[in-house]
Amino acid sequence: MDDDRKERIALWRLGVLGPLISARLEHGDRQAHFKAAASRVQEHPDGRLVRLSPRTVEDWYYRYLRKGGFAALHPSNRGDLGRSRVISADLVELILRIKREKPRRSIRRIIRMVERARRVRPGELSRSSVHRLLQAHAISHRPVRGPSAERRSFIMEHAGDLWLGDALHGPKVLAPDGQLRKAYLLSEIDCATRFMGHSYWALSEGAGHQEYGLKQAILKYGPPRAYYVDLGSAYIARSLKLICADLEIHLLHAGKQDCEAKGAIERWHRTLREELLDELDDRVVTLDELNSIHWAWLGSEYHSRQHDTTQRLPQEHWLDEVEHLRPVPRHLNLDEVFLHRATRKVRKDGTVRFGGRLLEVRPELVGRKVELRFDPLDTQTLPRVFINKRFFCDIVPLDRLRNSTRRRRRNLGSPEPQAEPSGLDPLQQIADEHYRRTRPFGDLAKADDPNNTED
Repeated sequence: MDDDRKERIALWRLGVLGPLISARLEHGDRQAHFKAAASRVQEHPDGRLVRLSPRTVEDWYYRYLRKGGFAALHPSNRGDLGRSRVISADLVELILRIKREKPRRSIRRIIRMVERARRVRPGELSRSSVHRLLQAHAISHRPVRGPSAERRSFIMEHAGDLWLGDALHGPKVLAPDGQLRKAYLLSEIDCATRFMGHSYWALSEGAGHQEYGLKQAILKYGPPRAYYVDLGSAYIARSLKLICADLEIHLLHAGKQDCEAKGAIERWHRTLREELLDELDDRVVTLDELNSIHWAWLGSEYHSRQHDTTQRLPQEHWLDEVEHLRPVPRHLNLDEVFLHRATRKVRKDGTVRFGGRLLEVRPELVGRKVELRFDPLDTQTLPRVFINKRFFCDIVPLDRLRNSTRRRRRNLGSPEPQAEPSGLDPLQQIADEHYRRTRPFGDLAKADDPNNTED
């Protein structure tokens, strides 16, 4: 299993654990959370729909808590890699008929049915072999029982417990390049207080601009415990998942075309359209002017009046909840966390290909896979090289003309600090052996005589 797949699985496991990491648990509440997480059908990173056992969720939780956080959720390589169990052809047909007869039958139920029919001995058929068979025939999933989930109005207890993020398509504005371009509002609102952590208009709703807005909110108020977004491309990007994993934020996603699930920010969007965008009419403003109007409306109107849901002023409510906000972990550099990441293998000439050109790294990295981190909004700054999530070196453009005159370094290896000299010189040994072979026979006999004291 390669490192990228292990990372995807670790991010998925972190998503399953979400509430266990972000919630304030009273004593004895963990088992209920284990059972609740196991009661839901989960979509595995490889596309399979799986149902976990409470014991599995519990094991992941304590691995995360006691054995190294996010890194402990990476799966290890299987011990039986390369070996498989074979199911006979007639048994394959029976298992497929049992599953297709009632798609909600679990693997455990299928195995018990086959055992009771005396087609296999108890314990002979493994769950993994049956799962691989069903997966190969695209029938491993279990249909969700009943209608869609019910909806309930909710609010979190404290500030920072849950932020909701979303993008709003806005009017056309005059861009810095003089062209009329569409503006997008990118916002993060606190669920408990309805306070707007950060909100700004940009010329794109891509991952780089969305993550910039989230970064500004975190710089001001610290990371939330959970972040609830939709399935837009910016919100399912690998970069956002890694950011949330590093900052211990539980990343939540609403269902497909389920904007009602994020009712708090959708309602705020409606208010903003009525009170701000409708007042613009057909006026053409610059992006900076639109942001100035927007921030003035936030400060003078929205944050300073009573909210219908909380019955409090969002700004005062937020300030009363400051003690519940989380700080950014001291060991993390927030600028590095928000850099995008790309894996490259260093070529034999000490270069990597990035952005359509070749860049040079330190020669000792030849043949190794390295992580390049870069700012997606800054195309002028070169990426930086990270090894094991730590900064290793900067990167420079390839200069073939200069390299033609640069002296090459030889890497002969450094001796062990505590190594004792062997007293043997391999070149002298070769010269001695050559001398013995080329001397006359009589001299050779004297050289081999242990009683001979002549040189």
